[in-house]
This record gives sequence, C-alpha cells and structure tokens, in this order.
Amino acid sequence: MYPYEKSFDHVVLLELDHASHIATVTLDCPDNLNRFSEQLIDELRQAFNTIRVDREIRAVILNGNGPVSFGPGDLAVLRSKFAVSLPEGRQVMTEIGELIRSIMFLPQPVIGVAQGECQGGGCNLLLSSDIVLASENAKFHELFVNYALSPDTGGLWALQRLVGPMRAKWLAMRGVPVTAAEAKEYGMVLDVYPHGEVMEAARALASEIAALSPVGISHTKAISNHMEDYTIETYFQVEADYLCLGALSADFRETVAAGMQKRAPEYIGE
Repeated sequence: MYPYEKSFDHVVLLELDHASHIATVTLDCPDNLNRFSEQLIDELRQAFNTIRVDREIRAVILNGNGPVSFGPGDLAVLRSKFAVSLPEGRQVMTEIGELIRSIMFLPQPVIGVAQGECQGGGCNLLLSSDIVLASENAKFHELFVNYALSPDTGGLWALQRLVGPMRAKWLAMRGVPVTAAEAKEYGMVLDVYPHGEVMEAARALASEIAALSPVGISHTKAISNHMEDYTIETYFQVEADYLCLGALSADFRETVAAGMQKRAPEYIGE
C-alpha cells in the first residue's frame, strides 16, 4: 500500500476465533459512515492477508458497525486523487482491485452481512463475498451515477454475475437504493432476517461450513469463482483435477476412516 495519512486510530476490527475456526472482519468506523477510504483499504488488506495464512480459520464473516454498514467512497480521496490525474486515480483503483481479488480468491469462504445501509464502493465490497445475508433493515445503493461516476470496487462485474447484465445496468443507471427484500428477489443476497437475528444466522452458517473439510470448501470456491473463465472443455478438466486432488487429500482419507469407525471426522485441511 502506498503512503497515506491515517485519520482514525482504526477503521477495521479483526477477530480470530480459533476454537470455532471463524474470523470476523468488521468495518468499525461508524463516525465516518465506514467510508471506503485509503485507511479502510489498507486495514482490510492486512486483515485478509492475516486470514489467508491462518490454517485454523475456515470461514469468515464480513460485516460493519453502525447504521451505514458499508459506506461509499471517501470524497476527499476522489477530490485529491481521482479528480487530479489519471495515474493517481489508477494507483488507488489498483489497490482496491487487489483487495477485492484477495477476498474473492481467499481459500476460506466469506459470508457478508448487511445490517444497515450499503452504499457505493462499500456495497460492492459486500457483494464480493461468497454468500450475503441481510437484515430486513438493510438497503443497497449503487449511487455512482448521482455523482457523474460509474461503479467501482468490482461493482458491475459482481452485479452482472449475481443479477444478469440487464438488471445490473438497471441498478447502476438509476442511482436509487433497493430494499433487502428486493435484493433477495434479484439474487444479490441469499436470505433476509429480522434485524437482530442476521449476525446469529451468519455465525450459524459459518459454523456449519467450518465443521466441514477446508479442502472441499476451498476447491468449491476456487472452481466457482473462476467459472466465467472456463469453456465447457476446460471446466471438465478443472473439475477432474480438483476432484482427484480432493481424493488424494488427508481429509478424504479421514472421512473414509471416520465412516468406517462410526465417528465424526477430524479435518486438518490437507
């Protein structure tokens, strides 16, 4: 990350619960609406780099504190970098792109939780999660066109995969928020929960996934997130390779042994 001036003591919290094998990444700057600032980019990058190499973590929850769970871009950065020169703007966008890639290609699955407003770049950060759960109070706002801008933070790429090209353009070109119920209907979120219950649902899902083999989970995520790169011929080659790698793993041998011994398997992720 290039040098920048920190405005807050911290903007991201990382909790590593090795007993449950779950990491929780929380955007924790409600005073600044959890804006997508340079500090946020840097602290998120550090958090996900830590998770990537932690073999005890098998599932991740990504959420935000405050009425704006995932905030829009920092206007100060837009004015000082993007509105100054193309090279300076590209420098910021390169960091954002690497952050989104690091989440999408993280070995562990990421469960995004929308409890409040999800706006602009923050909304698109959330949509880079593998699975998104929402509170009934959540709203999703692709607000870029209201500022004469186009979506960033991988927004159109994620939206088109989730809702299709026509609806993605419809969402991005109107600049108006959609409710949690509408987001579920469109395919942006998996399910909607009463406001006080969505984090409990996310933890239950993370626990369910973390109890399974990290080998099978990470292979499934890897295949799925590269799907648009494959022809049908390439897909069947990739499918075969990953299936064989799974069958060669210690986790597969443990599954077979546990079944024969009538006990729960103890996975090591190898």
